[in-house]
Amino acid sequence: MKKKITTIIIISVVCAFGVFTFLKLRTNKQELNNQVYRADSTRAVLITWEKAERKTINPSFVFAGSFEPNKEVQVLPERSGKVTSIGIELGDYVSKGKLIAHLDNEELTLNLSNNQTLYEDALRTYERNKILASGEALTKNALEKAELSVKTFKNSIDVLKKQMTYMNIYAPMSGYITSKSFELGSIISPGMPIAMITDIGAVKLNILVPENAVTQFKIGSTIAVSCDAYAGSKLSGTVDFISVKADDSKNFLVKIIVSNSASNIIRAGMFGKAYFKSKLPINALMVSRNAIAGSTKNPQIYVIENGKAVLRNVTLGQILENEIEVIGGLTEGELVANSGLVNLANGINVAQAGK
Repeated sequence: MKKKITTIIIISVVCAFGVFTFLKLRTNKQELNNQVYRADSTRAVLITWEKAERKTINPSFVFAGSFEPNKEVQVLPERSGKVTSIGIELGDYVSKGKLIAHLDNEELTLNLSNNQTLYEDALRTYERNKILASGEALTKNALEKAELSVKTFKNSIDVLKKQMTYMNIYAPMSGYITSKSFELGSIISPGMPIAMITDIGAVKLNILVPENAVTQFKIGSTIAVSCDAYAGSKLSGTVDFISVKADDSKNFLVKIIVSNSASNIIRAGMFGKAYFKSKLPINALMVSRNAIAGSTKNPQIYVIENGKAVLRNVTLGQILENEIEVIGGLTEGELVANSGLVNLANGINVAQAGK
């Protein structure tokens, strides 16, 4: 009986504690909700706005990108073997034809010597049989077999000599050794990359150009460039490549080749800029850069409609110093917010500051 009463008391206490906790949490939540600031949706937010207008501009563009080497090749051996001597080290400048590595050719040398001996013996036999055949002391079939033996050993010698040339690995072009993956005594295989040669006598600046500007780029045209690592650097380059296909962001890859042979100051991977002045006047729908609410990848603008801020997706074009072109999602003459954007939300009431 006492045990039962004790159990009932425990259950009652637990239930009472649970009810108390629930009521307390609900009270705390209500107090927190009362403390949260809620903007008065009926009260207009003070902002400034401007009218989207068309302007004739000759914009200057700055396209950022990075430099890549003019040429870069991997050194791939054509024969397997053990490295017995090395002609390069990482960072060396090598000229075309420089010995990179020599592979063990002792076995090939022995095979070549052996085939040379067999060839000379077959040649003597053939000459002797030719004399015998002229006196009808030897059948024509025997003479042909002797001649075939000479040709077989001669071909074997030629193959071995060709294989011997593969035991010396030479630089296929001039440049710097930017990677090296073998050492003395290493066993290498055909097609295994053992070194990388990078030519930076010229470098290429890769930039991405939007479709409304790429038509003004021409292969062979000269363009001003700079390298970020060298402040104030003034260089020039030649447009070498224009992609025929845009990327997912509707930008086209343009490569600008820049001479670097004088001092090799620009290294592959450095950042740079290309400067382009448009020769064609553009009648563009412009707004201030402050009017852009989203990022340049997902741009948005607050358009003022009937005293409310309406958030709208737009497509951007030319970006100038203080203004930006809108090529989609906005009509000439519409009003767009250009200040106080952090206080705006879609559909909120607005009023112009100072009025």
